[in-house]
Amino acid sequence: MAPESKQQRAGNSLGARVGALGARLKRSPLFRTRRRTILTLLVGIPLVLCIGSWLLGLVVFADAATVTALKGVVQARHEENPQWEPAHVNQLLWHDYRMRTGSGSSARLVFFDVSTVDLEEETEISIAHVSKRQGGNATQVVLKMWLGNMAVRAVRFVDPSSSFQVDTPTASTVVRGARFGVQVAADGTTQIDLEEGQAEVEINGETVALVMGERITLEPGGLYRVEQVFEPDARLVGDKVAAAWAAAGDEFRLELTENEVNQFLAAVGQQPDFFLRDTQVWFVDGEARAATTVVKPSPFDLSVATGFQVVDGKIKPRVRAMAAGVYLPVPGPVLNPALDLVLRQLGGYLEQAGEFVEFSGVEIGDRYLVVTGRKQAGQQ
Repeated sequence: MAPESKQQRAGNSLGARVGALGARLKRSPLFRTRRRTILTLLVGIPLVLCIGSWLLGLVVFADAATVTALKGVVQARHEENPQWEPAHVNQLLWHDYRMRTGSGSSARLVFFDVSTVDLEEETEISIAHVSKRQGGNATQVVLKMWLGNMAVRAVRFVDPSSSFQVDTPTASTVVRGARFGVQVAADGTTQIDLEEGQAEVEINGETVALVMGERITLEPGGLYRVEQVFEPDARLVGDKVAAAWAAAGDEFRLELTENEVNQFLAAVGQQPDFFLRDTQVWFVDGEARAATTVVKPSPFDLSVATGFQVVDGKIKPRVRAMAAGVYLPVPGPVLNPALDLVLRQLGGYLEQAGEFVEFSGVEIGDRYLVVTGRKQAGQQ
């Protein structure tokens, strides 16, 4: 038998680490009971789906924001045009466009078909830059917020150089993928609440790193303070799984929100020597989109868009798009065996889940996931 090459050893090393991760999670207090095991199997699906067995080509998106929802008085104009005009659904807003909402009004913008910005009443923003690099997956969005309140849901792209940036009179916030709220008062005071993901806030040349659950408040003079609003809590998901399993009757129904799943992933990611970093999942109509950074043995990013179907009581993933972004040159013979090993582990998770629940449906809506089925006899 020929000795293993360095590439094969690297692939086997990552596979061994993944196997050890699964064993370690099962030994943790959160997964000691049979009911809690279902949590690992169901919630772990979108996490592990970040790893694939092959790399896809590029997806082309429009370099503009699309207006998808309006309420009340919403206006837009180009920076060179002093006249405000009524905005309309499906309108494309390119760079150097401004938008504002009136009292009791709101609007939603969509970037690259996935990321959203919700403007609340009496809010004004400028679209400074929207682009997708020719021949690559790098995307850039830069917004300037002048006044008001808005919620950003920036879906992370696989290319490490992609970013979503929001500038205010007092700071610049940059994320790769995150959900956060921004408030700008009339005097320029800015408050940023990071609900999911990670962010870097630049203030007068200083960079402040934020993690899930933190809030930063910036004064016009440059003073700021950071506070912890909440800590990622895996029990939010654990309690729901336990309640679904303990419900009377044989029917099993589990409904999870996007935020609950991401809190779970953030809490798990705090474990020492965890081999994934900044893992996030987004639920859109009919599709789960996930992204993560594998830190060992060589750093690379993974992103996947997938749906699910139920076949003979088993959940089967239907991968629709997948890509990888690599920080350092990593040869395909190293990546491919590692990805294949993790994909096989996903299949094992799904097979184990079928021992507890005979699944009947998986519904993915806007920011929620619903799994239904029937509890298997003898497992209750």
